Amino acid sequence: MTLRHWVANHALERPSLCALLAPGCPSVTFGDLSRVVSRADAWLASNGLSAGSRIAVCLPQGMALALAMLAIGCHATVVALHPRLTESELAALLSEARADAVLGLPDDALAARLARRQRIASLSLDLQGLLSGPTETDNAETGMREGPLPDDTAFVLFTSGTTGRPKRVPLTHRQVLASAHNIARHLALTPDDRGLCLMPLFHSHGLVGGLLAPLVAGSSIVCTPGFDAAAFRAWIAEFAPTWYTAAPTIHRAIADLVQNAGGALPTRKLRFVRSASSPLPPDLLQRLESFWNAPVIESYGMTESATQMASNPLPPGLRKPGSVGVPAGAALRVVDADGREQPSGIAGSILARGPVVFNGYEDAPSANAEAFKDGWFVTGDRGWFDADGYLYIVGREADIINRGGEKLAPLEIEQALLRLPAVAQAAAYPVPHPTLGEDVHAAVVLERGQTADSHALRTALFGTIANFKIPARIHILNEIPTGVGGKLQRRRLHETIARDAAASNDGARTFTPIEARVARLFARLLRRPVTSPDDNFLALGGDSLSAAHLTQLVNETWGVELSTAAVLAAPTVVAFAALLQVAIDDADALGDALQNEIDRLTADDVERLLHHGA
Repeated sequence: MTLRHWVANHALERPSLCALLAPGCPSVTFGDLSRVVSRADAWLASNGLSAGSRIAVCLPQGMALALAMLAIGCHATVVALHPRLTESELAALLSEARADAVLGLPDDALAARLARRQRIASLSLDLQGLLSGPTETDNAETGMREGPLPDDTAFVLFTSGTTGRPKRVPLTHRQVLASAHNIARHLALTPDDRGLCLMPLFHSHGLVGGLLAPLVAGSSIVCTPGFDAAAFRAWIAEFAPTWYTAAPTIHRAIADLVQNAGGALPTRKLRFVRSASSPLPPDLLQRLESFWNAPVIESYGMTESATQMASNPLPPGLRKPGSVGVPAGAALRVVDADGREQPSGIAGSILARGPVVFNGYEDAPSANAEAFKDGWFVTGDRGWFDADGYLYIVGREADIINRGGEKLAPLEIEQALLRLPAVAQAAAYPVPHPTLGEDVHAAVVLERGQTADSHALRTALFGTIANFKIPARIHILNEIPTGVGGKLQRRRLHETIARDAAASNDGARTFTPIEARVARLFARLLRRPVTSPDDNFLALGGDSLSAAHLTQLVNETWGVELSTAAVLAAPTVVAFAALLQVAIDDADALGDALQNEIDRLTADDVERLLHHGA
């Protein structure tokens, strides 16, 4: 079956049943949807486009995008674009995808410029015309001229590009419908259900999990303009959804919305809540379940699998917080580097195979050679199965941090941070390091109303995970930047945070006299400039060996007793200076002499220490 046949069959069986709703728009029945598909066939033909044509859709979230994706996908190939990309980014994607036309809204200057730039057709979506224009016949089979076959490409989606340039993922009619039916069956969707789609339709989570899955079950879907905290409560009240699906970033925003409202949301009973796109922290899952009084179903998938490969079951099935459930849509294996099956409890590479898994990236032979092994798709994720067959995701293979030969999973570090009472969100990521190769940094967002400093958070981690896993630096942010669809792009975090820190460093405070002495020591040992009291010995290139050298030098020169662990626990200039001050206070006459020397330092002396080394 193709999308076109599926729409026609639904229109024959349930023509008056509601299919699509949206804020400020009239509802669309399955009969209406079939007529839109019929009109789109003639409209595309009038523009010289047919099966095999590739039409880039560049529209904002909402009813127009949903109808365009469905109507065009029934007759040609949709190249789904993120409308908030820059013009140059969109032009590059259009060129690579070999688009024949670009679709925008009326008076969309960007779409017109892109079409001229690429020398392709420019189409304008007349939503009212598609919904109410004339049709050749009332027969739901109208427009059934020669069209796509089940194994033809319906949608071309782009990977999130977390490890490089986005790759193009072609998904066939057979694959997206198999995945949609699988999700609908797994969630027991019926015509009595109504979903609230909060995810972008240019990603598989929104397109297949949020739009196609409820429609193949004959249920309705609310096409929102994207998550809007100010409008969310009104949508719940107006449309009375029975479920919604979202990424953890949106789930957390909803949880914060409820907390800010004193726990009050419209008294609508959800049957369940679905989570996908990235791991859902167990504490957030519990918060969601407590105020919705409904199960949260965490699932696992990716663009290359038309969104779902594993999922926790609905009640009365067993749901395991922290797990993405059991295989549901694809066969899954966990193997070691030699391809050997890993026993339960042992992590390895996750491989997938099944009707929902794509056949390979477009125009990427080298990527495809790495992406498939003996007929199995190499997902790039690491995980392990427990004895009950439930899958736990450790993280992306590309995100694993190689700290001096120690392979660290960011998720383990993030979970340790999230167990701290002040931390609401956490992301661990690698940074280049001159001796270790890579070291660990982390970004955190604090719970509303909580205060903490980076040093206190690092200190609190000692004893909860191995010392070598504790981030050398923790950055406290207002929000952690993510990519489209809520995907965390760990290997871009360092660049983003470093850039923002540099931009805000103009107002950094000056050194105290003792901090100046410490900064000079750091600079001498590491042979790098130290310009801020917040500069970090480990982040600047220090390691356990140089930390030992530092403590030995301090102890021998100044007659104090500091341990190497002290440097590792307090690696910034300001934190180490505070430890040193305590040690001086407790030291003998040599310490008193040092204290006197420090007390006599003037501002000019401090400047000389920092910049001239005298």
